[in-house]
Amino acid sequence: MATILDYVRQAHSPLQADLSPADALALTCLVYVDFHALPGPRSPRGCLLREVAQASSVPSLYRYSLASHADRPLLESAGASARFGGLRVRDAVTRLTSRPLAQFGAVTFVDEAGATYVVLRGTDASAVGWAEDARFGLEFPTESQRWAARYLTYASERAEGPVTVMGHSKGGNLALYAAAVAAPNALERVYAFDPVGFPAAVIDDGFFTSLKGRVSTYVTAGSWVSPLLPLPAPVTLVDSSWPGPLSHNPYAWATEGTALRRDQRPPSRSGAALARLLAAILRVRPTQIGSN
Repeated sequence: MATILDYVRQAHSPLQADLSPADALALTCLVYVDFHALPGPRSPRGCLLREVAQASSVPSLYRYSLASHADRPLLESAGASARFGGLRVRDAVTRLTSRPLAQFGAVTFVDEAGATYVVLRGTDASAVGWAEDARFGLEFPTESQRWAARYLTYASERAEGPVTVMGHSKGGNLALYAAAVAAPNALERVYAFDPVGFPAAVIDDGFFTSLKGRVSTYVTAGSWVSPLLPLPAPVTLVDSSWPGPLSHNPYAWATEGTALRRDQRPPSRSGAALARLLAAILRVRPTQIGSN
C-alpha cells in the first residue's frame, strides 16, 4: 500500500497551482515539522523547502513531533522532490501558552505559480497541545481558533494567487474555523483531514454556510477524533494501514495516484459510541459560545 511518503518520493512535476488531495495531505504532514525553529522559514521572505531540508539534522525541527510520525523522512523526501522542493516556506509560527491554554502552529507555502497554501498544525507532542484538546466542545471559539483566523488573514493579504487552507486533526478544525471567519476572496478550497468537529449549535446557526462547495473532508473508518463532534461538510472515508483509532495517523493513509484511496467500510461503532457519550456530557455542561 502506497503512503504519503511514497507519493512524495515518486512525484516528479513541480507543484504549480494544481494541488491534489495527496499534495494537500503531504503539506499537512509537513507542518508538524517546527519550521519556526529556523530563521529562514519564520521570516516574511522565507526560503525554499529544499534549503530547509538541508538542515534536516537540526533536532529542534522535531521538538514537538509525535513519535508515530515520520517528519524527518518526509522533510528530506519533500526537499529532494521536484514537486515540493521549489516551494517557498515562510511565516512559520509556533506558539504555546498556558494562559490562555493554547497550542498553535502554522506555515505558508507558495508554489512556483504563485498559489498560496496556508497549513495549520494539529495536536503536537507538547503537553499544552494535549491539554488544550479537552477544551474543544466545551468552548467556542478557542484561543487557537482565533489565532488561526488572524494568521489566515495575514497570509491572505500577502498572497498573490489563489489561497488554499488545510490541516489535520485539530489543524483541520482550525482551517475550517479560519476559513469561515476570514475567508479571502481568493479562497479556493479547505482541506480538513480527520478534523475535530464543532458544537452542533454552531453548525446549525449557519456558521459555515459561506464555505459550501469548497470543503474537502477526509476521515478514516476507525477514527475516534472526527466522530466526536459534528462536521460542517460531507466526508470521504479513506483507507489506512493502521487499525481503529490508530488510523488517525496521516502517515498511515493510503494514496492512489494523486488521490487518497477510499475505504468501503462503514465508520466504527466505537466512534459513534464516544460521540453519544460526549453529547450526553455537553447536555449537562453546554458549550460556552463567545464572540469570534
